[in-house]
Amino acid sequence: MSISDWFRRQLDLDAEASIELGLQEQIIYVTGRHWIELLSPMVIPTLALLFFGGLAFYRSIGGSFLVNMADTPNYLDSFNWILISLVILIALIWTALWVREKQTRRSRSILVIAGATLSLLAYYRYHGGRVFSIDQTLSGGQSNDPVNWMLIGLGGLSVLRIVFNFYDWLNDELIVTNQRVVYDNDSVIIPRLFEQHSQRQIFLEDIQDVYTATKTYPQHWLGYGTIEVKSARFNGSIEFKAAKDPKQMQAAIMNQVRALRKAATTQDYGRMVAERVYGERGPTAARPQLQMHETEAWRWLRRIIPTNPEIDSESGKIVWRPHWLFLLQALVGPFTLLGGGLLSIVIGTRLITFDLLWVTLSTVFLLLVWMGWSAWEIEDYRNDMYILTPDKVIDIQKKPFGPEDRREAGLGQVNNVFSQTTYLSNLLGYGNVVLNTAGSGGSFTFNKVPRPADVVGVVTEYNVRAKQADKYRPLNDTLELLRYYHAAQLERDEIKRPSA
Repeated sequence: MSISDWFRRQLDLDAEASIELGLQEQIIYVTGRHWIELLSPMVIPTLALLFFGGLAFYRSIGGSFLVNMADTPNYLDSFNWILISLVILIALIWTALWVREKQTRRSRSILVIAGATLSLLAYYRYHGGRVFSIDQTLSGGQSNDPVNWMLIGLGGLSVLRIVFNFYDWLNDELIVTNQRVVYDNDSVIIPRLFEQHSQRQIFLEDIQDVYTATKTYPQHWLGYGTIEVKSARFNGSIEFKAAKDPKQMQAAIMNQVRALRKAATTQDYGRMVAERVYGERGPTAARPQLQMHETEAWRWLRRIIPTNPEIDSESGKIVWRPHWLFLLQALVGPFTLLGGGLLSIVIGTRLITFDLLWVTLSTVFLLLVWMGWSAWEIEDYRNDMYILTPDKVIDIQKKPFGPEDRREAGLGQVNNVFSQTTYLSNLLGYGNVVLNTAGSGGSFTFNKVPRPADVVGVVTEYNVRAKQADKYRPLNDTLELLRYYHAAQLERDEIKRPSA
């Protein structure tokens, strides 16, 4: 397997792991960043590796710095003349900048420091000092001393940073499926442990055009550039810079868009006319069963922590709530009150003599407050719901026994779905899912839901079905009207009734 084939295989594997595919969805093409995009983040860790590794090697062979060897002075050797020449050059640059005064004050200060440092080195070497000196008798002692081990450790960290930067570069990709275009962006600190994951997507029916640009000669010669997927929705476009083989991705996207627009074939129209006008019913397709991961608490805890998500297989209704960790976070206050209160009662009975009635009343009151507060937090957690049905999305934020904030939108209005995770939330398995809607309704955000990638996949599947239904709804209404018109013509003998 060639290196190019290996990179292509890694992109395909990461794309399959990054998005949750719908039931009839498949990945068509994947492209990633060109290798030129990897050079910039590699500069600092590579220089750090060379510096720390070289310094450790230099010390291991007995190298040292700023050694005074007054018995063998150098006077004005070639290296000192180089230092003096650099000082003169810096002085000339400083003079040229001095004319501009305040605008170059910071630059001139840096030049003064650099010139003074080089002057001191030249003076030091003139009197017999050595900036670098190798004494083989020191090699054994310096090879394994704490300083060298620290340098080796810093070099190892530089190697890890190089590996992580490579992993981060490899995990940014633009994916086209037969339903949508997805921009998957990972910011990596530690692979699979601390990653910030975000996605943006555009459904194929919302794509207006796809532009590619190679703006410089290096981009043209090396075969990389920018891909911009234009959406029909406001602020819904995707821009993917430094893409490898942008023209191939452009062709793949537009091929899928054209295929989608040709999906309504003559056979589909004929089937709809047969069903709506002539009442001929074809075989009914079974409702697809979505495969989803559910979080279930122990049986005795299910009254407190409901299954997440709750799925009604008959109606297709799905209800998500925030991750159970946020219920635990909300219960920290009540349990802190309980622990602190009981501790105060125990200390109070030891320091001050209280009768049994006072201790009992205090304990009962504390338990009632704790139970009430805990019940309030549990009910508040259960009342925050994100509901998805085959035709709409609902966001409910409700306080216990109090006001309710309910937002609702038709699923066909959703034009973009993407997930957002931080380094910590990615580690703990939760994140936000944002649903952008058309019009002035704004966005819906499913906050802190478990497995956000799964949520994006399910919402996408429902959205595709809803858009297909919306697409055919006007035609269905027209055919239904024609059916009634045809029946009225028959009643009024405007047309001959077909013979049996």
